[in-house]
Amino acid sequence: MIDTLLALVPQYGLWVIFIVVTLACLAVPLPAFFMVLAAGGFASVGDLTLWSVLITVFSAFVLGDMLAFTLGHHIGGPLLVRLRRSKRSAPLIRRSEALLQARGGIAVLLSHTVLSPTCAYVTYLCGAGGLAFRRYAASAVPGALIWSGAYVLIGYAFAENLEQVATILGDFLGVVLAGFIFLAALYLLRKRWKKFSIQARIKARARVRQRRRRG
Repeated sequence: MIDTLLALVPQYGLWVIFIVVTLACLAVPLPAFFMVLAAGGFASVGDLTLWSVLITVFSAFVLGDMLAFTLGHHIGGPLLVRLRRSKRSAPLIRRSEALLQARGGIAVLLSHTVLSPTCAYVTYLCGAGGLAFRRYAASAVPGALIWSGAYVLIGYAFAENLEQVATILGDFLGVVLAGFIFLAALYLLRKRWKKFSIQARIKARARVRQRRRRG
């Protein structure tokens, strides 16, 4: 798929990058991060201009992201049910839910930067959960800017070693994602344990009061 998409760039230019990034933000399984790296590489050899690549990637990210939020807001329930049936999407949705529960609003920024594989699912969950659009956009837009700039400039700087860089970044994102999921799980367990402890104390105190009344 990557070779096919790259072959379209000389003919259709930045439209290919724009469409791939936009659809990837809607959870369509397309290699957006590699295409953005490649676009940076094309800019480094003069086939594309750097500023136009940056604007295209950022605009596509924001457009796809806002579409995902809107879809989540209007049809989030049925859409998430369908995505949970997918072997590819279900684990990412579970991780996204854990991330949102553990980190709240900052999860939006994280999902748009270092945890980008969860981006579309966090966006759908935010839309379906009724998060205010302004609050969402306040984290999502800066995250999109950071992600777009970082990947384009990395591709620009390492144009001759894109495959190696993509592999390293993919492994890095996997490790970071696993680490955050582990921390989120610990946070949730700790939160539930505290809730359980508080409830146990309340019940114990209630029993003591009942005994005193009886006595």
